[in-house]
Amino acid sequence: MTDSSGYSMYVFRSGRRDVPGRRLVAELADDLGALAAPAGADRGRGVVLRALIRAGELESILADAGAGSASLLAGLTDDLAAMLVGGDDAGALAISDGPTSDHGRSDVWPRTVRRLTTPEALAALAVIDVPATARTSPPEGFSFYALHPLDFARLAERLASPPAPVRVVGIRSIGTTLSAVTAAALRRQGLRAGRITVRPSGHPYDRRVELGARELRWVQDGIAEGAQFWVADEGPGFSGSSFLSAGDALVGAGVPRGNVVFLGSRAADPDALVAPDGARRWRSFRAERVECGTQLPGDAGEFIGAGAWRRRCYDNESRWPPSWTSMERLKCLSRDGSRILKFEGMGRYGAECLERARGVAQAGFGPEPRDEGQGFLAYPWLPGRPLQAGDLSAAVLERLADYCAFRASAFPVPSPVTDELIAMARTNFSTEMGDDLAGELYLEIARPVLVDGKMDPHEWLGSASGELFKVDASGHGDDHFLPGPADIAWDLAGAILEWRMAPDARRAFLARYRRRSGDDPERRLPAYLLAYSLLRLGYAAMAAASLPDEAEARRFVAARHRYRAALIEVLGPTAPSSAFG
Repeated sequence: MTDSSGYSMYVFRSGRRDVPGRRLVAELADDLGALAAPAGADRGRGVVLRALIRAGELESILADAGAGSASLLAGLTDDLAAMLVGGDDAGALAISDGPTSDHGRSDVWPRTVRRLTTPEALAALAVIDVPATARTSPPEGFSFYALHPLDFARLAERLASPPAPVRVVGIRSIGTTLSAVTAAALRRQGLRAGRITVRPSGHPYDRRVELGARELRWVQDGIAEGAQFWVADEGPGFSGSSFLSAGDALVGAGVPRGNVVFLGSRAADPDALVAPDGARRWRSFRAERVECGTQLPGDAGEFIGAGAWRRRCYDNESRWPPSWTSMERLKCLSRDGSRILKFEGMGRYGAECLERARGVAQAGFGPEPRDEGQGFLAYPWLPGRPLQAGDLSAAVLERLADYCAFRASAFPVPSPVTDELIAMARTNFSTEMGDDLAGELYLEIARPVLVDGKMDPHEWLGSASGELFKVDASGHGDDHFLPGPADIAWDLAGAILEWRMAPDARRAFLARYRRRSGDDPERRLPAYLLAYSLLRLGYAAMAAASLPDEAEARRFVAARHRYRAALIEVLGPTAPSSAFG
C-alpha cells in the first residue's frame, strides 16, 4: 500500500445542520440592532464582524435557494464589509494608516448604521423569503483556521492596480463574505469593483461551475470594460477543484486566462492537487494567497501552534504525539507566558465553543476560558505534564469515566443521522484492508451528544497537585472532521482505545461510567470501537500522506499501524485474512 492511499480515506464531514430560516434572520437583526448601541471600538469591531459573517451566510443560503431577496442580503453584506474595511468614526477598524478620506472613515460608519437599523430596513429584513429550514455549515476559515475577513482586504490592497476595474467572484459559502470584503477594499482604493457569487457542484475532487444568464451578462460587461476577474475563496483544498471550476467557467465565458486571479488562504502545491489534470490547470492561472492569523490579540507572544507546543511540554522529541500541523488551531502564549491564546472560531461557531468551554470549566474538568475577541479564547497555562497511556491508574479511569458521564448530560443534541459515519467506516475499511466490511454496521444512538472527539492521553494534563484536567475540550466534537455529534459511546470507545485499556481496566471504566450516568453502553460499544478505530486509522493515513515533514509523517505512519492493530483486535475472528498480510 502506497502513501497516496491516505487521500482515499474518509475523514472530513459535511458539517451541515438544519436551522430554522427565521432564526437566522432574527439573529442577524439582533446584530444590526447591536450596531446602534453605544460601544467602544473593540466591541464595535466584534459586532460588525459577527453581523458580516451572519449576513454572508444568509446571502449564500438565499442565493442557493434562488430567492429574489438574495440581492437585498448582498447589499447588506456589502455595507457591513465596507464598515469593517473602512473603520468606525474613530478609525479604529481601519486596515491601513493612510490619510483620512470621505469613504469609510469620518461619518460613514454612523450614517451606515442609521441606514441599516431604521424601522423600515429592519422590517424589510424581517419579511424576506428565507427557506423555512436552512442547511448551514460553519465557514471553515472563520471557524477553524483563524482566517479573518480583513486578511482578504489586505491582500486586495496589496494587489490593487488602478485604473483597471475588478470583478470579484466569490465561491459560496465563505467566498460570499470574502468577495464582499475584497470588493469593499478595492473600492476604498478608488477602483471600480463589483461582485457575484457562484456555487460549484459535482464530485468534491471534480467540481463544475455553470454560469447562468445573469452571471454571463455580468462577465461580458466586465470583459468589455477590460476588468480583471478575481476568484475569492478559502483553500485550495486537496483538489483545488472549486477554484479551478470557477476559473474554467470564466475562461469559457471569454475572459482572457491572464485576467483571472485566484485569491486563497493557502499556497497550493500544483503537483499534489487531485483534481483531474490539476497541476496543468492550476499553473495556467495566477494565484495569490493571504497571510492568515494576522488578527491576533494584543497580548499575543510566542507562537505555539502547528505542534510547536510540544517543545514546551516534552523533554524528548521521541515522546511527541503526532500533529497534523496544518490542521491545528492557531495558538500563542501571552507575552508573560501565563495564558494560552487559542483561536476557537468567529461568529456562531466561536460563541458555541465559548459556551462549551465555560461548561467544562464550571464542572471542574478544564481551565476557565476568557473571550479575547476576534475568535480567540484565553486559557491559563497550567503547570503540569501531558499524560501518556502508561499513566493509566484507578484514579485516571475514574476521571475519564466521570468526564464522559458529564458530557453525556451537559451537551445533548438532537439524535444525529449515522449514515456518514457508516460510509466512513466502509470506505476506510476497504481502502486499508482491500476488502469489503462484512455484514451490517449499526451505530445505535442512545445518548446523542456533542462528543469531545479527542480522548487521547496527551489531551489530559496532570498537575503537580494530582488533579487531571481535560484540555482542548470545546471544538473537536464540532469541527470539520468526523464524527461530529454522535452517541457518547464514541468518547467511551476513544478512551478505551487511546488509553489501551486492558480488559480489567475497561470493565472498571465502564462500571464507573454506568454508575455516574445511569447509561449502560455495552450493547452499542462494539460498533463504536470499530468505527472509531477506522476513523482514526484514516485520519493518520491522510495526515501521513499530506505532511511534507518526514518526522511528522513517520509519527502518523506509526499511529496508522497502531489503529490497524486495534481494528484487527476489535474484529476478532471476523477479521479478513488480508488484514494480517
